[in-house]
Amino acid sequence: MNATYVHLLVNHLPLFGALFGTVALVWGLLKHNAGMKTAGLIFLISASVGGWMAHISGEQAEHFAEELPTVSRRTVHKHEEAAETTHLFVVPLGVLAILALYLDKKGSRWTPLTLWAVTALGAATCVTAGIAAETGGHIIHTEVHGSDSDAGEPGASETHGD
Repeated sequence: MNATYVHLLVNHLPLFGALFGTVALVWGLLKHNAGMKTAGLIFLISASVGGWMAHISGEQAEHFAEELPTVSRRTVHKHEEAAETTHLFVVPLGVLAILALYLDKKGSRWTPLTLWAVTALGAATCVTAGIAAETGGHIIHTEVHGSDSDAGEPGASETHGD
């Protein structure tokens, strides 16, 4: 198993973990359901770990993808930039979710504020991870986005299939 394979295995965790975790956490907060709050926090911690793993494996995956003949370096760079932004959200999300889990178990007076801060950071992570996922889809998934492997590359001519 190489880093590219690991990247492809974990790269959806930040998006879907943050989405499911944020929804579960909001549900738990609004319905005063401790189990849903805990489940939401666990999802968010998983999203953070997955985001960290995707970030670490992404560098080697980038080098592999750029060697493929149908992949645009510009497209890979756009994804890298979006993923770096997500990384700025997803790592603090995990740290804050762990803190919130701890405070919740201790019954701290800071628990509600921390849980709502985690919720806001989870929602922001959903947005940034969604953008990173969309830009990542442009790298290989030409069946969805069309081919832009030659778009804007020096010396490339634009061709369209009949």
